Amino acid sequence: MSDLALRTRIQPAPTPDGELLLSAFRKVAAALGLTLPEQAAILGVSRATVAGWKTAPGADPDKLDRMALFVGIFGLAGQAFPGERGAEGWLRRPNTEPVFGGAPPLDLLLNGRFESLLRTYDHLQACVRVW
Repeated sequence: MSDLALRTRIQPAPTPDGELLLSAFRKVAAALGLTLPEQAAILGVSRATVAGWKTAPGADPDKLDRMALFVGIFGLAGQAFPGERGAEGWLRRPNTEPVFGGAPPLDLLLNGRFESLLRTYDHLQACVRVW
């Protein structure tokens, strides 16, 4: 399924402005100890691009959607798996759910595909709704 088809399938809440999303993304990345290459992979851009962002990436919907999904994943993981290492622990531990195939969820997010962010977000949303 193409990224465009995936985006039309979701109807997210109004997106916060880009500066707020970039700030939130950086805070989550710092909390997880993500390297610059890992941040770039999640956002689907080069390392130089991430390093060069002094402000949000303008009106680029792909980057803003990726930031919003990643921040949302961290928040949902914290809700679904509260505790000392909550969201971080869940993202870094191997996961036997079919969507993750035994790998840590963070590994899936690092493949750079928008679909991976969306599938992880959807999985966590379902976990939170069940509880």
